Amino acid sequence: MAKIFIVDDVEDNIKLLWYNLEDDGHEVASAMSGQECLDKAPGFEPDVILLDMMMPGMSGIETLTALKALPAMDNIPVIMVSANDSDDSIIDALDQGAHDFISKPFIYPVLEARVRSAVRLKQSQEELEAANGRLAMLASTDSLTQCVNRRQFFELSGSEFAKAKRHAHPLSVIMLDADKFKAINDTYGHAMGDEALLRIADVARGCIRESDILARLGGEEFAICCPGSTVDGAIRIAERIREAIAKEVIECNGQTAQFTVSMGVTEYTGAEQAFDQLLNRADRLLYRAKEEGRNRVISGV
Repeated sequence: MAKIFIVDDVEDNIKLLWYNLEDDGHEVASAMSGQECLDKAPGFEPDVILLDMMMPGMSGIETLTALKALPAMDNIPVIMVSANDSDDSIIDALDQGAHDFISKPFIYPVLEARVRSAVRLKQSQEELEAANGRLAMLASTDSLTQCVNRRQFFELSGSEFAKAKRHAHPLSVIMLDADKFKAINDTYGHAMGDEALLRIADVARGCIRESDILARLGGEEFAICCPGSTVDGAIRIAERIREAIAKEVIECNGQTAQFTVSMGVTEYTGAEQAFDQLLNRADRLLYRAKEEGRNRVISGV
């Protein structure tokens, strides 16, 4: 069922609610003051909070306001409970973010129905957040390799470029392209080509730093933005990737194949006005690597 947190300064009120809620299968915890609620509720991670309006010291409204200021609590539905059902009290509670209001003495089945409504609201919010998260991931991630896609790469790298420009920090870019990729598809089929792309992504992830940004730009072309890295550091990353891929044997449908990659590496010099300039230079260096025999890293600024 749900996790219900009761806040009331009268112990008998807590016990009565606790027993009823537990009988309905809920997990229950409680506090007898506003401060105790603030101390205990985040650790309990409730689905719903039943909060008494009239308490000595920190009032229910003050407790509600403080709860809504806590990041872990701001989306938890709060049902205010009070013998004072004046319009002003109800309006004040709802304005401060309360989900619902119930007057004492309450009829327990009515309270339970309102708890169920609050739980459904929380579940709906969580499902919506999860769905939005999945949509955001789909919009920013390459579906095959799970690298960031071109749009997200330019957004993230553009932000890193702005930081490098503002603080005069180093930043390098690696462009990577599979050698003779069309021959892989033509000889072994597109499934083997997909396996090659997956292997590039996996190998690259194992060679880059946590702060680096790996993207599949399209086809067999990948890019890596390396914030805080000089061209020498980026060359070391590129060479690790190149050497590791050259040793890989990929397998698909009973066939095996090997392949290599070529890379271009460059560094922010302070003269570039946009991230595109860095990427275009790395791309030109990549094509030099292709022209000079493939399976190599060419760098320059």
